Amino acid sequence: MGLEIGLDQYWRGKGMDRQIPPGHASMRQTEMGEAFDKTLFAAIDAMEARKIPFAMIGGIAASAISRPRSTHDIDFFCRPEDADAALEALSSAGFETEKVDARWLYKGWMGEMMVDIIFKSEGDIYFDDEMHKRASRVPYHGRTIPAVSPEDLIVIKAAVAREDGPHHWHDALAILSHATVDWNYLMKRARKAARRILSLLIYAQSNDIWIPNSIIVNLFQSIFGDQVRPGETAWVPAGWGTQPQQQQTMQQTMQQSLHSQQSLSPQTPAAQAMQQAQRSKSQVQNQEGYFTEKLREFIAKDPRTAALDIRVYISSDSTIVARGEVQNEEQRQAIQDVICEHALGYKCENQVKITHLTGPTVEEVV
Repeated sequence: MGLEIGLDQYWRGKGMDRQIPPGHASMRQTEMGEAFDKTLFAAIDAMEARKIPFAMIGGIAASAISRPRSTHDIDFFCRPEDADAALEALSSAGFETEKVDARWLYKGWMGEMMVDIIFKSEGDIYFDDEMHKRASRVPYHGRTIPAVSPEDLIVIKAAVAREDGPHHWHDALAILSHATVDWNYLMKRARKAARRILSLLIYAQSNDIWIPNSIIVNLFQSIFGDQVRPGETAWVPAGWGTQPQQQQTMQQTMQQSLHSQQSLSPQTPAAQAMQQAQRSKSQVQNQEGYFTEKLREFIAKDPRTAALDIRVYISSDSTIVARGEVQNEEQRQAIQDVICEHALGYKCENQVKITHLTGPTVEEVV
């Protein structure tokens, strides 16, 4: 799902003439669309005949849950322990099958149409028992198909979204706009991509999609911690609290925060030590966050590196770890040099990988 870059080259390397189907494959008014639906329903029948737990994700689920859109993806989500059985089910139904990546992806083909068997999504998201329990059957092109819940699909889409796959972000926004969302369940599942979900919800509000303010506040606090102390005012978005329901929610949030602080009273030495430890931990985390962001800024601006997507963090043993992808060894080494120059006294672990970019292998018809 969303990781199809280079698959044409992969199939050619296997000696197979495979190509990703065009994006309009699922449009029912085309011959390609009829083949798409035939492949989808044959794969579903094969999986259900073997009683393999699964649900649809990707463009099909997004279309069924929110608004119709074209897609070439037929994405099945199942447990890792069921992946081999799923591939065998497709093979028995006449699909050509391939174990593309044992870590997360198998594929099946019926003519030109492709089926993905996905058993780990971006962010280490798996088809667990809770996701299976929440899945339901939804209408799609004249049939009902099993799809993950709107909340799980929002998290999956937010986690996998990136620059070359912006449709995932827009799918998540469409689900927020069209589906009935269980906000408590979304909060629970958001732990796999908490910052992505927080960003998504704030962005959705900026597009006039209704999102409860309390969800944003609670998610923010779950990520960054409750910074409210007795006598201080809880953080809320600017302009919030003008409606009676919002005022009530805000008062409840402040009271809960104050109660959590006052629960340590009377101020015994142990309670005071605990509060001091919590404040010290928060200060260290804030300082480390500022420090690593400055290192990322140095890496982005230094002409030797000029890398925008390098991730930097400090491990438990105070080692600065750099991760990401660059185009050559010189750039990779320069990243370590920049970190060492600006982080004197720290050890540096360079986990940056080299990715060789290649040009298109066929002429693009304009």
